[in-house]
Amino acid sequence: MAYETVERLIQAFREDEKDDVQPYFWSDSQLVRWTNEALTEFAEESMSIYDDQSPFTFVSYGEGETRFEIDPCVIDVVDAWVDGHRHHRLRKGWPEGVDWRGGYGAFPVGFFSNFHFDPSGVLRLHPKPAEPGLLRLRVIRRPVREVAKCDPVPDLLPADRRYLLWYIAYKAYRVNEAETYSAASSAEHLQRFREACQTAREKAILRRGDCSRPIRSCW
Repeated sequence: MAYETVERLIQAFREDEKDDVQPYFWSDSQLVRWTNEALTEFAEESMSIYDDQSPFTFVSYGEGETRFEIDPCVIDVVDAWVDGHRHHRLRKGWPEGVDWRGGYGAFPVGFFSNFHFDPSGVLRLHPKPAEPGLLRLRVIRRPVREVAKCDPVPDLLPADRRYLLWYIAYKAYRVNEAETYSAASSAEHLQRFREACQTAREKAILRRGDCSRPIRSCW
């Protein structure tokens, strides 16, 4: 089963957890809410959702403009280039000796050459652009919006969608008012989910050729 929609995901969860006869232990609204949490957690832990096509990956800049607020769904900016000049890729980080928190020194090139993205969601360029243009970004991001029961499951590879079931089960079995409460089962499902996220993270890195060394787990 590929779990194409949230509804199919909920159906699979109910079948797995023997909750497919009304009255249900867990409501549809709870399961939809936990699905949205699972999508966000998977994106943040696996760092596997790349995007260079959404509107927020196109950043217009003016002459001398160096600071930009990026969409909150963006976790990291991994690549950047000037539109129409994809061969001219910006380097991530700052040239040695540059303090990005202060002033910007002169830089004898036609384009700015470096970018910095910090966790607050601010993108900075160095040095100041000499003329207006359009910056293209490749980002790692969270879901761009929450899903409803009738919506498709977004962003994840078909093989990765099943991992969401473990996060939903983690949330379901820690509802301590319910007769289904089980701290042990909740913890077991969370561990499975985290291991799945790590696997997805490693596969994403290898798929993009960004790794030539063993990958250190972040758990």
